[in-house]
Amino acid sequence: MAIRTLKIHEKITIWVSATIYVIGGDGLKFTRDELIKFASQDKLVIVNQPFNNPAHHNRIIFDAIRNAKNNKIYALIYEKDHSLYLDLKCRIEQADNLIETSAYITPGQHFDKQHWITVNVNLVNSQSELRQLINMSYRLTV
Repeated sequence: MAIRTLKIHEKITIWVSATIYVIGGDGLKFTRDELIKFASQDKLVIVNQPFNNPAHHNRIIFDAIRNAKNNKIYALIYEKDHSLYLDLKCRIEQADNLIETSAYITPGQHFDKQHWITVNVNLVNSQSELRQLINMSYRLTV
């Protein structure tokens, strides 16, 4: 039987299709600006809001973080339903594994679902893991 960890609420264990989901621990706490700074650290970047046309009346504000050398987006930050999300580039073979093994990672919500993943930042347990995902995405734009 496979054991997978899924963090939805602290100290709750649920059974689903013969798989145990252990839920617990505290996720990362970032403000939008702190996450932009974290995702940009040690990188030459441009941060803009290319998808926020005032005429479209978007309810969600997207901050795109781009590699300044080639203007390619490697991270898209947005808030939805009181959670902070980060869309990141990812190799197809890594994306499938991350989606299957990490409850806070889903197929990309706003870009190609094969080459992008969406991370619910509020459910990630370690800054180092988040940093690895961000750096992986950035390297794919170099």
